[in-house]
Amino acid sequence: MNNQNLPKPSGFRILIKSREILEKTKGGIILTDDTKDLAKHACVVSQVIEMGPECYSMHLMDRSSSIWCAKGDWVLTGKYIGLKFKYDGEEYAIINDDEVLALVPDPEKITHK
Repeated sequence: MNNQNLPKPSGFRILIKSREILEKTKGGIILTDDTKDLAKHACVVSQVIEMGPECYSMHLMDRSSSIWCAKGDWVLTGKYIGLKFKYDGEEYAIINDDEVLALVPDPEKITHK
């Protein structure tokens, strides 16, 4: 993946890429496109691709001094947040830094309900 041509997040925004859903289950069942789409949007696990220059800045009023994530981390976010877009056939979103809900050590262990 060439990150140089992707949109650069400004301010306290983060560029994330949704996790790819496997084509079939561990048991060998091939998933339909609708099922994969449901899984992708029911539980939003994404990888941090790029961070704006002011992410987690302590000098901004009413901002936390904690750094919740870094470039390359897998994170859990809400389903209806940020600006979602496709770039070169891949799905991305730009979110605010405070919309990261949790770090995900192993994204393969997170599944939709």
